[in-house]
Amino acid sequence: MSNLLVYSGIVTKTKALEAKSVKSTEYQTIANFESTSDFIAYLKSHPGYGGVFAGIDENLIHRGQVEGMIINCLYQDFSKLYRFSNPDQRKILDIIFLRYEVNILKACMHMVFNQHRTYDLGSITEFFNKHSKIDIAALATSKSMTEYVEHLKGSDYYSVLTSIQKTDITSFDYEMKLDIQYFMKAWKLKDRVLSGDNLKYVTDTLGLEIDLLNIMWLYRSKKFYNLQVKDAYAYIIPITYKLKKDKLIKLMETSTIEEFSGVLNTTPYDFMVPSLANGTIEKVYQSTVLKNYKLHRDKYPNSMAPISYYLYLKRTEIDRLTSALECIRYKLDPQDTLKYITFN
Repeated sequence: MSNLLVYSGIVTKTKALEAKSVKSTEYQTIANFESTSDFIAYLKSHPGYGGVFAGIDENLIHRGQVEGMIINCLYQDFSKLYRFSNPDQRKILDIIFLRYEVNILKACMHMVFNQHRTYDLGSITEFFNKHSKIDIAALATSKSMTEYVEHLKGSDYYSVLTSIQKTDITSFDYEMKLDIQYFMKAWKLKDRVLSGDNLKYVTDTLGLEIDLLNIMWLYRSKKFYNLQVKDAYAYIIPITYKLKKDKLIKLMETSTIEEFSGVLNTTPYDFMVPSLANGTIEKVYQSTVLKNYKLHRDKYPNSMAPISYYLYLKRTEIDRLTSALECIRYKLDPQDTLKYITFN
């Protein structure tokens, strides 16, 4: 059977979901909302979110609940595509789920560090239990990180987090370890279960993201935290793609941002250098990764690339909407809000 026939159904399903995405022009409208109730009312009428927010009273719902509902829209779309996919296509979706698993682990962790923070896991528990062996209901009740880590016993994450358990460890340290574990696991898994065009595009999209994150994390560690070289190793994903190992080491060994920029200028990621000076590194990272997913969507139309592109697009959309919610809550000027929720 040709790839066209194998993938036509799920690609068509994905295009129908993508048609409901928030358009670039809509972010201007969102940025001008004066209250969170206006924002929620807008989501109730939006084709991509109306089903989730239908029947919700925008004047009574708590902001934290809204954020959880927006995030859960991503998992709902993933579930729709998973149900529609065949066993071979699910190999890619299982790799993508690893990212969602880490994100939910982080959400539960945030509730440990901030006992006032809530996240409604009820609507995603069934979905999560189908794809993971981790008991998120137990994680969500954790009152300390010791208890939290104990609930992860039997999973890959248990040994990773117990290896850094100390009294001075912050949520940032735990999150970094979870992120690194995800990339290492996904990188190994793709070579074991994928082949052909699917392996090609996953390798390139994942490899690019790893390289860019290593650059971004190293830059931040030097600019904001003044970490020593030996300490910087703890914040590096031990995988190299187009950013070769010798260049990565040189970046770690630089002592100033000027030196860091000089080394970066000798790599395939020299286009990142201006963003170090003007403070747009996060936006350049996001736009570069998204463009790369789109590139592979167009290059490999009869593969899972269009599905991966959409799910990454949806993830960035969720990030933008939750950022917009915060900006509206704190009554930022619309133009300032736009700076947070757009890439350009």
